[in-house]
Amino acid sequence: MKHFTKEEKIKILYDIIAIKSINENEIEVANYLKSLFAEYGIASKIVPVTDTRVNLVAEIGSGSPVIGVSGHMDVVSPGDESEWTSDPFTLTERDGKLYGRGANDMKAGLVNLALVMIELKENNELKKWNCPFYGNDW
Repeated sequence: MKHFTKEEKIKILYDIIAIKSINENEIEVANYLKSLFAEYGIASKIVPVTDTRVNLVAEIGSGSPVIGVSGHMDVVSPGDESEWTSDPFTLTERDGKLYGRGANDMKAGLVNLALVMIELKENNELKKWNCPFYGNDW
């Protein structure tokens, strides 16, 4: 069974925080996640909006139900970086909390979504279930 360790999770978040995906510049985050998904046999595709603004679509399983999740890969400018206590693009732990541009909005959320998707696939946890409203096809 695949369960990411705390260290693996932190490493992936560290890598994604380090990507300066400021204002509509998601391509590097999308490429990172696409590579991560590929390591686990998950098909994904980058859908361009502009040269640097993209969406990433990854799918596991087939049939129904279909569950969609969404998050953004860009961050707002950190402003004057000299006013930061630490480098905004270096994941930093202080007093049991993690700091870095996008750590709260939304890069940690993206990492969680990606890792759950990988674990669901790797652990063969995509199963059909019987819904009282839709029968066995749900």
